[in-house]
Amino acid sequence: MRIFFKLNYPVLFLCFLSFFSVVSSGLVLAESSSIAFGDTTYQVNMDAEWLSRGVKHDEKLGEADLVVSLGQITYPALQHFVEDYAKQKGIKIVVQPGSCGVTAKKLSQKIIDVGVYCCPPGKTDRLPGIQFHTIGISPIALIAHPNNSLTGLTLKDARKIFGGDTVNWSEVPVAESAKNKINLPRDTIQPVVRLHCKKRPGHWRRLLENDDRFGRHIREVGVIPDMVKEVAETESAIGFETTYMLDVYKKQGEVKVLTIDGYSPDDLQQLLYAKYPFYRVFSLTTWVGSDKANKLSEELIVSIKKHIEMEGDKYAMIPSSKLREAGWKFKGHELAGEPDGKKIFSEHQL
Repeated sequence: MRIFFKLNYPVLFLCFLSFFSVVSSGLVLAESSSIAFGDTTYQVNMDAEWLSRGVKHDEKLGEADLVVSLGQITYPALQHFVEDYAKQKGIKIVVQPGSCGVTAKKLSQKIIDVGVYCCPPGKTDRLPGIQFHTIGISPIALIAHPNNSLTGLTLKDARKIFGGDTVNWSEVPVAESAKNKINLPRDTIQPVVRLHCKKRPGHWRRLLENDDRFGRHIREVGVIPDMVKEVAETESAIGFETTYMLDVYKKQGEVKVLTIDGYSPDDLQQLLYAKYPFYRVFSLTTWVGSDKANKLSEELIVSIKKHIEMEGDKYAMIPSSKLREAGWKFKGHELAGEPDGKKIFSEHQL
């Protein structure tokens, strides 16, 4: 016996549209969540020998109560504070310059007590016994040559520029009311990028999610002073860096800070309310335990947080306490999402 169904094509079409809408919105949400924060529940599997081994400093450092590894941004910001703190407490703290990658390596070797990350941890950073303490966030500014008369971009247009869809400055949309005031360079746009920490979410991923989404005409630099120098010396350039670093490396040349969607990176209130979209997350690490070094590490981080509370504006950094008050999401001591709760964790991490 055959059973025939009469298909109602208009209804099927509407069902398809509804299904496509749900899937599309899910993809958008997945993409937005995948660029911001890490999965705080994840933990790397390590062997029994590693788990049983304690922290042992490099013998070349001599006797030290704590060894702290800071990054490209946190070293100039916190080095002197940590050294002064050590003198006040009568303890020896060795402060080492580094990066997120250097911190990760030294933590995996168990040769430091405290490490610093300038972005949310990736999966491989989440070692057993490690706790993450977010101390604050800082805006990342879009920067251009000072001769560029452009004052700002939409986030959409910035993504088109760095993605290679917009190649010439003449293609950048300018409001009718501003066309007589803005004289854009005639050259092709030269995006300058520093695609660091590819194993971690956040940072430049808030602009474009993966490094392969950046256009083929980008100019890559490895360190922050080179970013400032390249943009300051190239009239057609556009780049990005934290506003604090622009001040630290101002001798490398003058750059112009652009707004994003009308919001200035210099206005920390707009970042606090999650309106300014481009920022870094700074976290320090401690080891779980009750020995002397762990206790000293916890006390140091408490002092650093208090310092950021009082001096955060100096580093263009919003302290974690203000983020909590503004509704940002935390898991323990670690920042895990923006106030709207849409960017809680990422499946993107490598």
